Amino acid sequence: MKDKFKDILKNLPTNSGVYFFKNKAAKIIYIGKAKNLRSRVKSYFLNIGKHQQFKTEILVKNINEIEYIVTDNELEALLLEANLIKKHKPKYNIDLKDDKSYPYIKITKELFPQIYVTRKIINDGSKYLGPFMQVKNVRSLLKNLKKILKLRNCKLNITEDSIEKKKHRLCLDHHIKICNGPCVGLENADDYNTRIKNIAAFFNGRNNKLNEILIEQMQNASNTKNFEAAADYRDATKLVENFSMRQKVENATSIATDYFAVEIEDNDACCAVFKLRNGRLIARNHFFLKSVYGRTESRVIEEFIKIYYNISQHDIPYEIILAIKIDDKKTIETWLSSLDGHKVKFIKPEIGDKAKLLFLAQKNAQLLLNDMKLEKLKKDFTPRSLNSLMRDLDLKKIPNIIECFDISHFAGKETVASMVTFKNAKPYKTGYRRFKINTVEGIDDFASMREVVERRYKRLSEEKDPIFPDLVMVDGGKGQLSSAVKILKGLGLSEIPIIGLAKRLEEVFVPGKSEAIFIPRTSSALILLQRIRDEAHRFAITYHKSLRSKSIGSQLEDIKGIGPATRKSLIQKLSSLKRIKEASVEDLMTVKRVTAKLAEKIKEI
Repeated sequence: MKDKFKDILKNLPTNSGVYFFKNKAAKIIYIGKAKNLRSRVKSYFLNIGKHQQFKTEILVKNINEIEYIVTDNELEALLLEANLIKKHKPKYNIDLKDDKSYPYIKITKELFPQIYVTRKIINDGSKYLGPFMQVKNVRSLLKNLKKILKLRNCKLNITEDSIEKKKHRLCLDHHIKICNGPCVGLENADDYNTRIKNIAAFFNGRNNKLNEILIEQMQNASNTKNFEAAADYRDATKLVENFSMRQKVENATSIATDYFAVEIEDNDACCAVFKLRNGRLIARNHFFLKSVYGRTESRVIEEFIKIYYNISQHDIPYEIILAIKIDDKKTIETWLSSLDGHKVKFIKPEIGDKAKLLFLAQKNAQLLLNDMKLEKLKKDFTPRSLNSLMRDLDLKKIPNIIECFDISHFAGKETVASMVTFKNAKPYKTGYRRFKINTVEGIDDFASMREVVERRYKRLSEEKDPIFPDLVMVDGGKGQLSSAVKILKGLGLSEIPIIGLAKRLEEVFVPGKSEAIFIPRTSSALILLQRIRDEAHRFAITYHKSLRSKSIGSQLEDIKGIGPATRKSLIQKLSSLKRIKEASVEDLMTVKRVTAKLAEKIKEI
């Protein structure tokens, strides 16, 4: 693969820019930006097959063409990358899921602007407020405000020329007094736009002048005894106040601030965004992302921020609060500062109110991603963790039955083993087994693993209709795995997939590879393997403790005067025969029912 692109890679410029990867059908599958095009693009082709990210390996295998555009600086590269991703939506770039489901308030760029809720973003010069999550409340409030402030509902193209030439006629809205008739010149454009600006400022949380205007209008209507109009203004005031109260945050800063948090699992992620304006939480939104597999939280949130502000360029905050650091911090700060004409900075709080609100955003992202996973489970009987496991381990079929082994001993004595079975990613207690190690003396986990694997699968092979697992797992690294592989091969069962999971770094080892394979920590496959390993360990420890207590108890049974209750108290208090033997008479007497005479007898054993 590298030889195919040898000349291209060699001749790439060292300038900043944007690069494109295309597949055999000449379709763009990935777009990226770089400070140094040659270094960045070359990095994809170094150590092919040993990439730290599984998804990068797949991407590289599908590259058929490489193209690039040189830019003057990183900022230009970032802007170009964002626009090209938005246009082409490449397969391997992070993308919003169902982005049309998030509504905005649109203010058109006209002499007398239209204002309405939309789910479609069009680059036509209009201003977009939002996105909003509580769309029903926004629709209801906007509908009432338009009616009371007499903003037009029509879609007429009202211009100075159309008014002068009398191209339009007054409609019913004017006659029922919910529109001032701007289409025929009965409305001043400045007055109309002032009302639009006050609504925009309110929804952006920048001021509450709208409420003051409504109260003033209510009083004027009341003074002129127009009680019907006064009641309308009163109702609108209540709606505005209620909307504001729902969004009030204790001890919040008055600076325009956006909070971002992300939760990732497998190929999906959820980003939660909290927007604070003048101490009010004006929006709590969430966005589902796809094509994030193998990417870090930092990379995902950085890519999302670029997508998010590329869509909504009219409400840029002064501060962006994140729980993690991002690589392109300075470049993105410069870009955002240029969009709204004020300085933007990223902040990573450790304590205080900002940290608390960030934690709340993180919990929202986590819960929403879990909800999405539950919805997927309803549609798919195969747990996603098993599909992920099949993908990450490159298995030929879904591992519905998994058996896992663990070894447990106490200073090399009373070595035992456990085997737990998981069916469809859930514990299958009927399939649990426990073993006493018979052929190994002292501490030798490798030999113990060989014994237990041989006993299990030799016995299973002798059954009439044996059901072998889809995956065998051992608790341990390369040594334990090699021991188990040797036994399976000797039994003629080498076709059964087998892996080892090492505790220290949660590394997954497979036969034939000296290095651990990379599975992202956010992968549900790794989470499932950890659960199975922990359950095998728990089951082994429980069995080991049971044997130890029986061993201690059998020796205590020989002492006259010690009954079941006293034995139990001694074992609970001192836990081992060694500690019971080493305890002083005074220590033994602290145990319930143990007298001085009985303590002397215990010391004799």
